[in-house]
Amino acid sequence: MELNPQQQKFLEVFLDPNSETWGNYRQSALKAGYSQDYADNISVQMPDWLNDNLGKSRRVIKAEKNLDTALDGGLDDPDKGGKPIQMKATELVLKSHKKSLYSDRTELTGKDGAELQTLLVRFIDNKENGNEKE
Repeated sequence: MELNPQQQKFLEVFLDPNSETWGNYRQSALKAGYSQDYADNISVQMPDWLNDNLGKSRRVIKAEKNLDTALDGGLDDPDKGGKPIQMKATELVLKSHKKSLYSDRTELTGKDGAELQTLLVRFIDNKENGNEKE
């Protein structure tokens, strides 16, 4: 679901710990330009766009905590409450919800890093040339 600029602004100020309206539904909605009535009820109505994005944000926060635990060896150690499946789930969440930081980047090159050669294909419409073909 693509967010409109007003929805993006709401999420920006609501989720940013440095924002003066961080975590405040009403004030964040007002700052994003929503009406007083909508701002007063946004947390009760919980529109789909908001629910979806807050869920993603919560999953990213949990996954980043898991990542910290993994770096300390906690996800691999059953004595510390770790489960290998947690690391897979953490990886999936971070790669899908926070791609800019956690996705793999693949460079496509030719042999020994050379540039890939591109092939230009030209299609000719035989009807334009008077050679009608079925």
